[in-house]
Amino acid sequence: MARPLIQVRGIEKLRKKLRQLERKTARRAIAKAVRAGASVLLRAVKDSTPVDEGVLKLMQDYKLVGKGMRRTAVIGANVQKLQQAHSEDPSRPTNIDHLVEEGHTAPDGTVVPPSGYMRRAAAESMPKAHKRVVDVLASEITKGAGSK
Repeated sequence: MARPLIQVRGIEKLRKKLRQLERKTARRAIAKAVRAGASVLLRAVKDSTPVDEGVLKLMQDYKLVGKGMRRTAVIGANVQKLQQAHSEDPSRPTNIDHLVEEGHTAPDGTVVPPSGYMRRAAAESMPKAHKRVVDVLASEITKGAGSK
């Protein structure tokens, strides 16, 4: 049996690293795509947030959750930012986006009707966000395939 012309030691380690590199590229692409879609939805939520003092609108944010290939964006009011904004009045509630969305009874007994701003924003902007996710993912896949 003839010996191969070129012997590469550690070929299995190299293959494993190449497979990992591909997964890493895929995870990065998914994260970028989810961020892009979340930014479209966040803009829509901010635009539809009812303005009381404007604080809720300013505090709308998103964060990525999940690991690897399972990434999701959560959009809503950033409670930590709201706490900082209302630090002078600690009795003031900071987790208020669900109260505005679903409605509530105020401390004085008046009923505040639900605004449904988040659902409305999601319904109106979801097609645009979906398209943005697909476009960014396709672009990242193309970049990843071109760099090999």
